[in-house]
Amino acid sequence: MCVRLSRMRAFQPSLRPAHLVAVSLLSLVACNSIASNPVSSFVGGGTSIVDGNLDQSVSFDAMIEHLATADVVFLGELHDSPDTHRLQARTTRALSDRRDVVVSLEMFERDAQDSVDLYLGGGHDEATFLAQSRPWPNYDPDYRPVIELARQRGLPVVAGNCYRPLASRVAKEGLVAAVGDPWAALHAQAGPGAYHDQFMDAMGGMGAHGGGMAARMELIFQAQCIKDEAMAEGIVDALARHEGALVVHWCGRFHSDFGLGTVERVLRRRPHLKILVVSAVRGSGTPSSIQPDDVNRADYLWYVRN
Repeated sequence: MCVRLSRMRAFQPSLRPAHLVAVSLLSLVACNSIASNPVSSFVGGGTSIVDGNLDQSVSFDAMIEHLATADVVFLGELHDSPDTHRLQARTTRALSDRRDVVVSLEMFERDAQDSVDLYLGGGHDEATFLAQSRPWPNYDPDYRPVIELARQRGLPVVAGNCYRPLASRVAKEGLVAAVGDPWAALHAQAGPGAYHDQFMDAMGGMGAHGGGMAARMELIFQAQCIKDEAMAEGIVDALARHEGALVVHWCGRFHSDFGLGTVERVLRRRPHLKILVVSAVRGSGTPSSIQPDDVNRADYLWYVRN
């Protein structure tokens, strides 16, 4: 399904093709100082960085040098992983040492953009910002560091995610519910393909049960896609507003794994962009090569323990 979503106001504020964030069935699958050692276990508890193209362990610095050559970097996270969030913050800081960076976040919805901008610019104190922007419950330990980094360094921040009431309507009525909505991305697609298949697999194959359940799962998939479309449009708009900048997008890894989800929607809008994807994978060890389930998942794998 492809829908052109006319709206009342525009929203401001080496990739291989082809993933969901948890939020419950209706909240949708959405969703610092560490020594830089050139070995796989550069974080205290044991975290390895594996180059997904070379299939070998690489140093943090080598990864950063490569990521800094991109137009867009996706940092696909495990929402409940402290190791991942520390690496995201460290990576964003290192990239902003080398490039002009725009931070894009799944963790704030599009309607919170004004509150984000006011806080970054000194127009809101932190209490007002938090009261108006509906941060995720784990904001303080996991996402506050990147907001404060942006505030200190003057980095623009995109509140990238779809307005939740809109996603909820789409989950009940389909993409048609987004037509004319001021918070919807202008172009939205939710058709068959690899992303659809992976979504249904991640939902336990419930779409294959037929009948009402299959129809329900299709609507939930469309709501997932409306989130991806919003984030993709925000990234592309940020590139247009900040010429030459690198957009660093934080999201649940399902939105970016295998070059699917938000990634493929960015490329649909700007096919010639250089996009690099990082994906966090939890495990008990620190592998120095790609694990079987992770082939083609991302340009870099962060194998984390916590």
